[in-house]
Amino acid sequence: MFIKLNYLTYEISAENEGTVMFYVGFYQPRDSVREIVAQMEEQHDIPVMIGSIKVLVRCCSLVFLDLQKLTLKNSITLTKELAKEKVKVIGLISGNEELGYLLRHIEAGVLSLIEDLSLPDLVKGVYRAQNNQSILPPSLLHFLVENIHKMSQLKQEAFAHNLLKSGINFTPKEIEISYLLEKGLKNREIAFLIEVKESTVKVHVSHIYTKTGMKCRRDLVQYFKEIK
Repeated sequence: MFIKLNYLTYEISAENEGTVMFYVGFYQPRDSVREIVAQMEEQHDIPVMIGSIKVLVRCCSLVFLDLQKLTLKNSITLTKELAKEKVKVIGLISGNEELGYLLRHIEAGVLSLIEDLSLPDLVKGVYRAQNNQSILPPSLLHFLVENIHKMSQLKQEAFAHNLLKSGINFTPKEIEISYLLEKGLKNREIAFLIEVKESTVKVHVSHIYTKTGMKCRRDLVQYFKEIK
């Protein structure tokens, strides 16, 4: 039995009483996807509908957009419209798209991009979306991780430059730890990230206190934020 409430459907059964299910929408799916849509409902008890964006926005918590059937302009516009209404979006792709094309959709608000249009993968996309998790092509995932790392390095270099301008002479390791302190990380989290013992981090933090003249962590973090 399904009870619709606040655009979510609560599945009540002997096996999983109270499990929250998305009401899932599909906008202009190709014929092969339409067949899978029927299977999602029959085999996995996932309530689905195919309809206009106006209807899907009103009724669904998650919408699949078949990007191969939409122009770039239309797909970006629809994604932003859905995201504005707090509807999650999954894009269906061919696997031959350029990285720039995929990135445009991620920036617009697409949660996942699925190229294997099989029943298991679409179902996985639904369950991942329920937990705010993404599915991305390996090439795009590698690109994003690489660029996040580069961006972090650039920010850390800028942070080090500002420390130097403020007249603080830190060692490279103290700069790295100070940068992570400013982000609000605890000693054990910093130790894990830079692959040292927590006791080593504590020694560096002690030196950082001495060099800055700060007495407590809260003041130290605020000090670092102000010199950024």
